[in-house]
Amino acid sequence: FVRHACHTAQLEARLSRPLAHKMLSAIFRVYTFFLGFLYPAYASYKAIESDATDDDTQWLTYWVVYSMMMIFESVADSFVFWIPGYRFAKCAFIFWLASPRFKGAIVLYEKVFKDALRHAEPVIDSISHALAKGDINTARKELGKHVDVDKLQKFGSDAFEKTMSAAAEASKRAKEGIAAANAGGNAKKD
Repeated sequence: FVRHACHTAQLEARLSRPLAHKMLSAIFRVYTFFLGFLYPAYASYKAIESDATDDDTQWLTYWVVYSMMMIFESVADSFVFWIPGYRFAKCAFIFWLASPRFKGAIVLYEKVFKDALRHAEPVIDSISHALAKGDINTARKELGKHVDVDKLQKFGSDAFEKTMSAAAEASKRAKEGIAAANAGGNAKKD
């Protein structure tokens, strides 16, 4: 009986850890979603509607840095989630990025991303221009000059193709929307 009770207690302890871990993980996911998306989206709205420009800089910089973080995380996805305390660290990091008091996004942008983006700007502009015209082949060739596209495709050829096609399609729709808006504005003037 004692042996069974000890075994049962050990089993319950093992089962409760994953449940507690899952619950804590879910709490951090919700909190990170709030800190990473909802609060910054609302603060961005408030910045757009205000006359001040310093808050615009804060939130535009936040979105650039946050996007870079998401790109890194998507590439390192299978590695970072195994790090103990990763979700807690990510939550704290996002708090630091989004906090108008700490201005972490501006600090990180100035120290890390600004020079890297300036260096990559001509390549990104060239690829964006090709995608805006719907020319996936030119975009792929330009990207191939700077990135091992074959290796990139191995990791997700479908995702790569879908991303390139979606970018070209979004650009095409945006052009059509602008043309329609301009045509509608011109029709009202006549």
